[in-house]
Amino acid sequence: MRPKIVFFGTSLFGQIVLQKLLDKDFEVVAGVTQPDRPAGREGQLVPSPVKTLAKEYKIKIFTPENKLELFAISPKLLAKKAALFVVASYGLIIPAETLAIPARGALNVHPSLLPKYRGASPIQAAILAGDLETGVTIMLMDEQMDHGPILAQERIALAPAETTPSATVKLANLGAELLIRTIPPYLFGKITPLPQDHSQATYTKLITKEDGHINWEQNNAQIERMLRAYHPWPGVWTTVGEMAIQLDRELRDPRKQNLRLKILQAHLENDTLSLDSIQVEGKSPIKFADFSKGYLS
Repeated sequence: MRPKIVFFGTSLFGQIVLQKLLDKDFEVVAGVTQPDRPAGREGQLVPSPVKTLAKEYKIKIFTPENKLELFAISPKLLAKKAALFVVASYGLIIPAETLAIPARGALNVHPSLLPKYRGASPIQAAILAGDLETGVTIMLMDEQMDHGPILAQERIALAPAETTPSATVKLANLGAELLIRTIPPYLFGKITPLPQDHSQATYTKLITKEDGHINWEQNNAQIERMLRAYHPWPGVWTTVGEMAIQLDRELRDPRKQNLRLKILQAHLENDTLSLDSIQVEGKSPIKFADFSKGYLS
């Protein structure tokens, strides 16, 4: 059975799931994604990965800015007569009235083993926690965030050097394959949705630039996990002055103490965090040894 689907997604994770559905000849009759966003130094508007893929396949795409605009396109979504909505890394809360449109509900592909790590940053949370494994959940959505009953789950190991980009690709592919295997038995009534144990729920937050600011009271293993979890955004940073304090060195030019210093590459060696390359605010990337020679005395 190949039901009509309206797909909700925005990021690379969503794009991978959408591509897998299309490769298996699922009928995606419309897509909903976030609007084009400014990117780069010049702030040019860039479409989401999901929008880019949808245009390649000539899929009608909607780009509501907020919950109100999403609600306003409900009649257009209703007219698509979709049996299912599929949601994968969309990024906006979908109103209950919208979720009620498809006859068989809305399925969400979530990159964690719910009820663990509900919310916006489950992949980063798993890496930050030093988890050895994570997984994906296919759930039937309700109006609360990552709260609905579970249809299927699958686990996957996290490599010691796992980063957010590498885990995102793995989990998106795993989630898409699990979704494709889950849809037919779900539609035929062969899967009984399993309520989550809400008492075990944990939550993740929307990541900001400030989350990448190193707290030097953390141990080296925690900072190394930050580097992998917050790559490529927001990155991990300190200030030139804070770095001098950590190394018990003096600044050659105290006026530069508040410049941000982004750590680009580092590694753990016998529990010691060795910095390989960095980038001072407004400058090109350099080796950490060159930073020490140029900024510290």
